[in-house]
Amino acid sequence: MKPTIIFDLGGVILPLDTEATRQKFLKYTSVDIQEWMKFGYPHQIIQKLELGKISEKEFFEELSDLLNFNNELYYLKEAWNAMLLPIPKENIKYLEKLRTDYQLILLSNTCETHIQCFEDMLLKHHAIDTLESLFDKVYYSCRIGLRKPNPKLFQKVIKDNKLDFNTTIYFDDTLTHIESAQQLNIQSYLYPQNKLLQEGLINLLPKKEKILLNT
Repeated sequence: MKPTIIFDLGGVILPLDTEATRQKFLKYTSVDIQEWMKFGYPHQIIQKLELGKISEKEFFEELSDLLNFNNELYYLKEAWNAMLLPIPKENIKYLEKLRTDYQLILLSNTCETHIQCFEDMLLKHHAIDTLESLFDKVYYSCRIGLRKPNPKLFQKVIKDNKLDFNTTIYFDDTLTHIESAQQLNIQSYLYPQNKLLQEGLINLLPKKEKILLNT
């Protein structure tokens, strides 16, 4: 069985610009969402969306109330997606290279709104329909009802794929996610957000793992 690399999506494979979303919202409302972006939206509506517990329409309706927004919900959706940047071609090529020798798993806290957005960008910029074509297994929180850092999510990934802890490495740009995985003995590394994938791995890993990952 091939060794396994588990990747987070946002901030690792796909660059994020949360400030772009904040600035877009400020065009439509006087409510500054900066603290919300850091610590989670009131009433955990972002968590509910990323767990698939509420629909896109319900999310934006509730968000509209919280922001005292009085316009078409389309504008909130546009602002919400503004944080997603196109995946660099270098990351695509490096994933294709890694997949020759490694089982690649994607593990992302995300929602259907963002999935549609980044898949549209993937098709536009790389002529690739879905991220599933670049990975052996993809886990989106909104489709499985589990969200990082819940250890049950990591346990599911381990069980589903019969992972060997000695040949599995996990990369995420969020410390709480790394800490949760480490508690389950998954070899985990805090990724420098938005670094190109190969550059990030070269700077992050000890020499032995660099050789193993062909970096």
